[in-house]
Amino acid sequence: MAAVYQATDVVLGRTVALKLFRNDTLDDSSGAERQSGEVALLASLNHFALVTLFDVGTAVIDGAARTFIVMELIDGPDLRSQIAGGPLPAAEVAEMGADLAEALHYVHSQGIIHRDIKPANVLLAPSSFPGRISHAKLADFGIARLLDEARLTATGTLIGTASYLSPEQALGAAIGPPSDVYSFGLVLLECLTGERAYPGTAIESATARLQRQPEIPATLGRDWVNLLGAMTSREAADRPSASDAAVALRALASAGAADDATQLMPTGASDATALMPTDAATALLPVSSPASALPSNDASAETVVLGRVQSPQDSDDTAARTTPGTGRASRGGRRKWVPIILVVAAVVIGILAFVLLQRPSGPEATPPSYPAVEGPLGTHLQELQKSVEP
Repeated sequence: MAAVYQATDVVLGRTVALKLFRNDTLDDSSGAERQSGEVALLASLNHFALVTLFDVGTAVIDGAARTFIVMELIDGPDLRSQIAGGPLPAAEVAEMGADLAEALHYVHSQGIIHRDIKPANVLLAPSSFPGRISHAKLADFGIARLLDEARLTATGTLIGTASYLSPEQALGAAIGPPSDVYSFGLVLLECLTGERAYPGTAIESATARLQRQPEIPATLGRDWVNLLGAMTSREAADRPSASDAAVALRALASAGAADDATQLMPTGASDATALMPTDAATALLPVSSPASALPSNDASAETVVLGRVQSPQDSDDTAARTTPGTGRASRGGRRKWVPIILVVAAVVIGILAFVLLQRPSGPEATPPSYPAVEGPLGTHLQELQKSVEP
């Protein structure tokens, strides 16, 4: 129906894509007027997942009028060539599908229906975003409007590609946004399986969808099966809108990213766990703790423990110092009380001496009373008090 060429816009000095149709369909008297209105509408579309339309016109080539469309040039492959290499990752399909579904919602809100959604019309533009190789752009929006759908239908020409037609397109019935959703569902299914849902000749493919639903493998998961089943429902009223499909696909993309992160986490954790026991210091700390080493009288046992982290000479010196230290430690505990007892005793003696010197002559006064002190200190205080009493 058309061929695409790389061309140069001599006015703006930019490289563009030029789509040249084989047969002119705008040669009637109303063609120019309708063309002007459609170009204004299509050129006003602005979405990151749409190929931008710059211009449309008619040129005489080899004595025949030919219609052309000037579009944004995408320096990348189309989705058809990507699928030829095999099924695409589900997370990648979900992310790409969410972008394209948003673009569909946008153009549907402008009253435009694509009519020919297929992998060849999805172009993959290079992306500089980290972790993303490309982003998808939907091309050929509104071509059916530019080519006068009514006249093409009257002459028996069908707008669309047989493998991706909706049931209403195959029947020649009126179409709306659900028709695009159906075709888009078949494209997503092909991305995930690597195979067309309705292969064969144009007639076989077009009639097959009227006889059976597309086969959606259960291995894709429940969420994918439910979404694709709804998008490819035979009844247009049962299909989700493009915006609903975009929300569901965005959720699938987020779930796929979370699954990838979860799969990576145990690997790092197990590596860290495996490395920790190789630390010699960590392995020796519980064995050489002071609580287990000090009460032991077995010098060889202490040497075995300490020798793993110290030199042999240091181990011998440590053992020599540790053995007699056990006895001194018990005596040192008692010696701590001696300075305290002496200070307290001096204070008590001073108080008693002061009281005796100040006591007036006469009847014997009642000896002073002191608070009871428990333990060895109390015993010593009682002995001191008795020694100074008259």
